[in-house]
Order: sequence, then C-alpha cells, then structure tokens
Amino acid sequence: MLNHNGDWFPVQDGTLRRHCKVRGMLTASAKHEVASEFEEYATMVQSHRPVGYAGPLAGHCKGLRRVNGQMILVTTDPCLPQPMPGPWPVMHALIEGLFASPEHDQRVYLYGWLQCAIQALHAHWRKAGQVLVMAGPVKSGKSLFQKVITQLLGGRECRPYGYMTGATDFNADMFGCEHLRLDDENGNTDIKARRQFGARIKELLYGHEQRLHGKHKDALLLDPVWRMSVALNEEPENMQVLPPLDDSLEDKLMILRAARCPMPMPTGSLEEESAFWSTLMNELPHFTHFLLHEFEIPAALRDSRSGIRHWHHPELLQSIRELSSEVRFLALVDRALLTLHLQECWEGTANDLEAQLLAIPDVRSEAQRILYFPNACGTFLGRLARLCPDRVQHQNTRAQRGWKVLPPESHRP
Repeated sequence: MLNHNGDWFPVQDGTLRRHCKVRGMLTASAKHEVASEFEEYATMVQSHRPVGYAGPLAGHCKGLRRVNGQMILVTTDPCLPQPMPGPWPVMHALIEGLFASPEHDQRVYLYGWLQCAIQALHAHWRKAGQVLVMAGPVKSGKSLFQKVITQLLGGRECRPYGYMTGATDFNADMFGCEHLRLDDENGNTDIKARRQFGARIKELLYGHEQRLHGKHKDALLLDPVWRMSVALNEEPENMQVLPPLDDSLEDKLMILRAARCPMPMPTGSLEEESAFWSTLMNELPHFTHFLLHEFEIPAALRDSRSGIRHWHHPELLQSIRELSSEVRFLALVDRALLTLHLQECWEGTANDLEAQLLAIPDVRSEAQRILYFPNACGTFLGRLARLCPDRVQHQNTRAQRGWKVLPPESHRP
C-alpha cells in the first residue's frame, strides 16, 4: 500500500482488512453470502495483481515494472542530488588534497568514474563500471569521501564483503542500495577469498541481470544499478585484501592513491564536523552539475564499455604486484634453483619445474601452498613472462611448451 509519502509498504491480512474497513468496505459476509466484499477484493488482488518482488531496487524509481518476464514493484526512490550551477570550493579542496599531487593528478579519473556512475543512475540503466579503490594513510579522508559518494549515488549503501568473498550466499540487502561500500576492516587475505572477490566483481558490475537470494525466499533475477568503492590503508597487509590483478580483472579496478591532507574546514569538535559535512552536502548539487554538464572525459581516456579507461597508481600497482602469487612463486624459484645453486638459468616445462620444487625439502611446503590449483606453475610462468620478460621467457617447440627462467640481474655472471 502507499503511505502519505508516496512510498509503498507491505501489509498483512489484518492490516489490509482495517484499511479497507476505514474506506467503507464490508469485511464480514452477510448471512447468505459466501464471501464478504473484503474477501472478494483480497482474492482479486492476489489473482490479478501479483508481483514477483516488492522492495527497493538500486537505480530504479518506485512503481511497477517488468524484469526478466515478471512484474515487480519498486517501493522507494533513490535520493539523487539534482544538478544546480554554483560553486563548490570546499568539495574541490577536499578532492584536490586527496587525489592531486605534482606527480599524478588523479582527479580526471575520479570525475570520469563519478560521471559515468551518475549518468547510469539518472538513466536507470545497468552499465559496467570499475571498482573504485582508494588506498592511502590512516585518517586521510578515504572513508569520508566514501560517504560523499553514497550521497552522490542516491543516499543508500550496504557492506557486501561477506557475499563478495563467499562467506554468505545471501545478498538481498544489496538490491536496495546503489553504493556497494567496502573497506579493509576485517578483510580476508586468503587467496581463495581474494579470487572469489574478483569473481564477484566481474559478476556484479559487469554482468547483466543479477540473482537476488534472500533467506527463506525463492531466488529471482533483477537489474540493479550498482557502483562499488573500496577504501584501504596502503600497508602491504591491507592491500592483500584486493583480488589478484590477472588479465581478466586488471581493467575492472580503478586504483587511486589518497594522500593525507588538512581538511578544508576545522573538524576538531562534533559541531565543526557537523558544519563541515553540512557544507559538503550543500555543495553536492553544484558538484553534480559540474560532473554532468561541465566535465568532459578526455577522448584518449574514453572507454566504450565502462565510460572511462581504468587507471592504477604506479606505486600502488607495484606494491600489489610484489605481493602477488606469481611474484612470490618467482622468488621461490630464485631461492630454490637459481641464486642458491648459482645456475645461469633454468630451462624446461612447467611440470618439470613443479616437480623440482616439490622435490626440495626446504621449499616443498611453501611450493605446495602456492601451487594449490591445477596447472598453477604454467599459469604463473605465463603471467611472469608478461610482467618480467627479462626474467621469464617462452621456449616453445612443436613437441612441448617450454620455459626459460633467468636469475636476477644482480646474480648473473
């Protein structure tokens, strides 16, 4: 039923009966009648006005609509800021302090990401978009800016980390929120959880209709409009929460470095914090106008799928790669076969290399942990050939696929 705000809310039989009685409907049947007026009405609603889902749906306005062949009822609207020309000096100062440095002015990527996200929401249309990763020092303002993003995207957010990493199969809470917000709090650095995280990114942000699965309810397919952001501290153990950057995932993350900078307004007391936030919210319509009507993504950065090309801050990318499984694998090969025995290089197949590593007692347990999935050795060698062509090279023949692994330059004769 509709409330006085124009939002839909669920009612059970007793509540519906009371509302109908107030409107003059007879709720008790007469002496010779089979059913009352109310019972006939309730039966008609169930027979002729059924919906497969009733609730909020990210990126869509309230009302009836058909998705995947069935009727659904969207019960509430997102609260998107309406663009309005005007200055936004405090918001500008906050963003400049966080994302602009003499070496890398990352604002063009941030503005482009936000523009594409807001355009998709205004159009009520699913469009692929990267995960926005913001990594930086503690208390640099990353979480504050995530709150700003929530307001820009409709004012609704949820924390889907458990579903993203396979800790739960239930995801109904996500379908009413445009902003999927994650941080490194209680993040799981287990490689299986990280790979599951990467698979969910591709599924949720680059797939089509999404499967809603609530407790004790049948699953159904809907079309939410989502964007995801992740705020991390830049220490290596925190960066390991991110999924491994393989070829299929590299272009699906926008990785920005957030700097610690003075806030553009004092925040020493609760009153000052409240005044700062109010100022940011007052500037939100002006910032939205800038994103939608003034900013233009440079032609060289446009992408037909996501709207803007991905970008990774070089220092953060280097840190992520140093923690990757393939780099750890190369370090293991160096320690076990090359630097320890002063070999000029190693040559052979992936199976040969795996067998040699597992035959060395000092490294066997570590090799088993890294090479835990089928053909892991060949997969890592292939990635290393692209990342470190001076260290790992193909040596294919008609009969087999071979590899050559050179020692670090400092250990070469």
